[in-house]
Amino acid sequence: MGDGAAIAAVLASADRELAALGKPVAGWFDEMLAADRIRAGCIEASASGGPWVVGAVGLSTFLGDDVVEPYLAAPITHFAAHLVARGLAGERSIFLGDAETGVASAGAGLNLFILGFGYLYPPESPHVTPLLSKAIEHFVSAHAGFRLKRLLREDPAPIAEMFLRSGMRAIATFPPVDPTSIGRVVTMLDRDDIHPLFPFSPATTLFQFSPPRIGFARAERRLLTAAMEGHPDHELAEQLDISLNTIKRTWRMIFERALREAPYVLGPSAALAASDGVRGQEKRRHLLQYLRDNPQELRPYAARAAFPPATRRRAMAFFAPD
Repeated sequence: MGDGAAIAAVLASADRELAALGKPVAGWFDEMLAADRIRAGCIEASASGGPWVVGAVGLSTFLGDDVVEPYLAAPITHFAAHLVARGLAGERSIFLGDAETGVASAGAGLNLFILGFGYLYPPESPHVTPLLSKAIEHFVSAHAGFRLKRLLREDPAPIAEMFLRSGMRAIATFPPVDPTSIGRVVTMLDRDDIHPLFPFSPATTLFQFSPPRIGFARAERRLLTAAMEGHPDHELAEQLDISLNTIKRTWRMIFERALREAPYVLGPSAALAASDGVRGQEKRRHLLQYLRDNPQELRPYAARAAFPPATRRRAMAFFAPD
């Protein structure tokens, strides 16, 4: 079991339509997270030295144009719950996986939809402001490096107001359905909305994109993403549920690929350094710093999709298989 139950509990507190879908949602979240079809961020908190609990959750996914275009033409409220219900009914492919995300990133770009954000503190709590700051920081780091076309979200009206002030625009407003509910607003940001006067805003950061230079395989990206947190190899093996030998072999493949495609990212004299020992650790340090500055290297990107069909067969000879 993963974090699906904790994620479902927090999001249910913020979205009663999602809560109405019941217990199956928790297991479905675990399944979709494992398949890389949804992305989650959890903030844990501990009160007075007590146990750590999930205090805030954000959940997002990438959707294809075949899902988003009809929604934009006729928005419906509680679209996140609608999508999850479709997923529970077996339509898992509407949430883009690694391969589909790579194709879209190499093409027209991705539709990023926020499935939900919620936290367990009352609005007047002193924890809310630092929590929101941390949530924004994580959101940007988790989605930077993708070629975005649109960012879409639906929120209760008071929360949507914050995003409207940040530059997003309202595309649909739904009034309260009864005296106990709150109106909801759908907001959107697309590439054409990004204004050059705000080059350092979080939204602008998300829409900046350069194709990856190195082209790591999926297993390599998975290891590198985990390694960004600074864990040693034995902890990475436990976290990724693979053997220590597999970890070491993957590092060798990572260094070989980086040396072949962009040796400068491994530091001075990279071509002469061994892939293990002190020099290996130095190369790892240089590589991870490069990846912090170039998150597109950690994202799927189907470079073959960038070529027209007529030339794709010839072009494929230049790409090593994953």
